[in-house]
Amino acid sequence: MYRIGICDDEKNTCMEIEKMIQEYAKQNMTEIDVFVWYTGEALCSDLGTVCIDLLFLDIELVTTSGIEVGRYIRKEFENHEINIAYISSKSSYAMELFKIRPIDFLIKPIKYEDVAQIIEEAFKISRRKNLIFEYHAKGIYGKVKYSDIICFTSDNKKINIILTGSVITFNGRLKELLPSLPNNFIQIHQSYIINLDHLSECTYDTVTMSGERIFNISQPYRKEVRRQISEFNWSY
Repeated sequence: MYRIGICDDEKNTCMEIEKMIQEYAKQNMTEIDVFVWYTGEALCSDLGTVCIDLLFLDIELVTTSGIEVGRYIRKEFENHEINIAYISSKSSYAMELFKIRPIDFLIKPIKYEDVAQIIEEAFKISRRKNLIFEYHAKGIYGKVKYSDIICFTSDNKKINIILTGSVITFNGRLKELLPSLPNNFIQIHQSYIINLDHLSECTYDTVTMSGERIFNISQPYRKEVRRQISEFNWSY
């Protein structure tokens, strides 16, 4: 069962989006549960008990703004799995939203085609996050979800898998590993391949990943890294 949340202080907007979600579910013979909140405070209060996969979130909420709610979800609640699609009557928030990593940005009035496209993209991301990376280390076969991998780093002929709370090391070379990885993994340095799902900040020559890990982008990769980041789920 896929679970979608809507948070907007305009009840008519919530009703419209809910009808669009139900229409999508009917057309695609998919079961979707819909949860609705009219304030950011109510949403944040329920996050510990209500699990959602995709959230349509208004930026201009009356009290706690959608940007503050997004920061709470990513920073305080430490949830990087919920796909957030922002809703607004304006289009001037791109830089403020980068660290929250929304899946998309909708401008009111909202169209069914846009909602359907976002749901489709969220499904694709969900399938990608359930993919498994397999490795052999010291005679042991192991596997880990791609979504848990922050980055791969190399040390001579060894590759390190950097996870939130641990590091796994196996024999190999990054240049041989890269072609087999999903497209959310990009190389930023001869010794680093990062998972864009864990990217929180990017400057001209560095990236900041989950856990405040900072890696350098080497000169030969900078132009291509900027292109790949700009095209990855930040189409707004």
